[in-house]
Amino acid sequence: MKPAALAPARHRDLVVWLAILIGLPLVGLATAALLDVQAGPTAAMAVRAVALVADTVWLMVGLASLARPQAAWATAAVHAFLLGGGVLAAEGLARVAGTTAGVILAATMALASTAWIWHVFRATARWRTAATAVAATIAACSTIAFLIRHEWLLAATGLTGVLVMTLCCGLGITAIRASLGGANPITGVARAVVEEAVQMRAVIPLLVILVVLVPTLPLVLDHSERLQYRVQFVLNWALGATSLILSVLTIILTCGSVCGDVESRRIHMTLAKPLHRWEYLLGKWLGIVFFDLLLVAVAGAGTATFVAILARTDASDAADRAAIDREVLTARVASAPLPADPENHEAAIEAAIARLEKDDPDAFSRNPATARRRIRQEYEWQWHTVTADMVSTFVFRDLADAKRQADLDPATTIQLQLRPRAYNVDIDLADVRFVVWLNDRPWPVVDGQHVEQTLPTLAVTVLDLPAAEITADGVLTVTVANRNLVPAGETKPTAITFSPGDGMRVYRRVGGFAGNFIRCLAVMWIKLSMIAAVGIAAASSLGFPMAMLASLVVYAAAVGSGFLRDALGRYNVVSSSWIAATAERLQATLEYVVQLRFYEAFRMAYGFVTDAALWAIPSFSDFDAVASLATGTAIGDATLLACLWRIGLVAPLVLGAIAWFAFDRRDLAGSTN
Repeated sequence: MKPAALAPARHRDLVVWLAILIGLPLVGLATAALLDVQAGPTAAMAVRAVALVADTVWLMVGLASLARPQAAWATAAVHAFLLGGGVLAAEGLARVAGTTAGVILAATMALASTAWIWHVFRATARWRTAATAVAATIAACSTIAFLIRHEWLLAATGLTGVLVMTLCCGLGITAIRASLGGANPITGVARAVVEEAVQMRAVIPLLVILVVLVPTLPLVLDHSERLQYRVQFVLNWALGATSLILSVLTIILTCGSVCGDVESRRIHMTLAKPLHRWEYLLGKWLGIVFFDLLLVAVAGAGTATFVAILARTDASDAADRAAIDREVLTARVASAPLPADPENHEAAIEAAIARLEKDDPDAFSRNPATARRRIRQEYEWQWHTVTADMVSTFVFRDLADAKRQADLDPATTIQLQLRPRAYNVDIDLADVRFVVWLNDRPWPVVDGQHVEQTLPTLAVTVLDLPAAEITADGVLTVTVANRNLVPAGETKPTAITFSPGDGMRVYRRVGGFAGNFIRCLAVMWIKLSMIAAVGIAAASSLGFPMAMLASLVVYAAAVGSGFLRDALGRYNVVSSSWIAATAERLQATLEYVVQLRFYEAFRMAYGFVTDAALWAIPSFSDFDAVASLATGTAIGDATLLACLWRIGLVAPLVLGAIAWFAFDRRDLAGSTN
């Protein structure tokens, strides 16, 4: 059969070519299986290798027939020489000069074989990308086999991840193109955006970084570190970097696509069709959201795969292995401690605030909110500190579901996570010693003795508590008594502090890691949908540089909203309702003006601006799904729905209305570069 007969128009010859392509490896494997039994593994391996080479050559002959029908066999021979000869030469070099030199040569020849196919198909643009993708896949597989043969398993795993993620991206883009087909003008614009994303020069480097970063991140880990920390590192950095890269990519794509259409005047041809301006903007947003969904899914699948592989490697010890299963690859709900007597606790805080207001009215009036917050923080630290002359009680509520599980299975446990500190500057690194009671019963008791807890200071420790100790109404009371030793020169033991926030928490398991991981990816995608709406809104009325700048500012504000809320929020207002807070701020501003304290008046009045900005820009920090996932904290349905409502629906709708209002009134005929 001549190579020209492999043209797609010749259906019969195409069927013959496909049959040979499928039959060659089947015959080779069957023959190798027989030789394995009769002649030994060496002959079987040789047959497998010959069948693989022959099948690869036949595949490249068929592809080359699309571009160079008269020289298909010559093209396939050059490709086989570059790839196969490169592998043989690399094997020889590895024996003479070392494995590293062999790997470099094998990778170089693999790239050369791919570049050859790209060169051959330069005149056949229709098939160029597909043929080069096939050649690159073959080259990557040969390099992976070489790495495995020479026991570079980590590098082989990373390259396999890059290959699989790249193939998934290609298949996903093909699926998006098919799903956005049809005559609907909105889906037509969306499909054009996806095509543009694949070809945009500024987007391609970010895609390459994303595809390379996720699979190769495990290669940089310190394998002497605890497995728990390595898994958390991969989750934090892989998903965090994915979120950052895709956010920047989304801003570049949205601003570049809309502004590029306007500045190149392609917009006139687009809107000359039966297409409204709002449909054009919606199509742009829809295409980018589909593209982001694909990339989030691919990066998420890659991260989940490598985390699963990493989690199966050897742990440092039994505690490390338990931490992986109970604290990372799980979904838990945390409960913070409450004072044993909340009414008296709150009354003591209010009394302290009243004393300060009475004793130093000027200091209090200058910044009452700061004074209140400082006193409240002091009392929080005070009741989180266990001194030598007192016993501290911490109450955890809302544990009824754990109690119900314990009724069904008495072995059910909950986790008490502690991060204690020996509160003395001279012995900051000393161990802390204390005893614990659960609902006024000593725990744990071994051989009739109340066992003392000795924990390292500033280290996170997890204690398994029996869920059966929880009361019927879902309450667990944890009482702690200080048993620290008396330091030299002192008369009392050092105090123990459980820092407010992360010093003491109770965790109970409510789900598995897989569901939590999917919710994390959903939150990431929802945030990207809002960023896409921000870019569309900015590009609808601004040029590319200013649209990029405005989008990046809004994105930075959304990411850093937690910090901005503390730095620029309601720091100078005591009232909780917005009506009372507005009246209070206006009154304070007028008082400062009358007193000629213009700086304070400006700062007070500027609070309206900061409050409006914090109210208008949705807070990404309220939905930090990556941090929750890495610590095994459940991302609940309520959190996901709140994120979908505030960031995935309300914000895009408002931004879309702004974009339509500005774009509908924009003079596109006068827009130039």
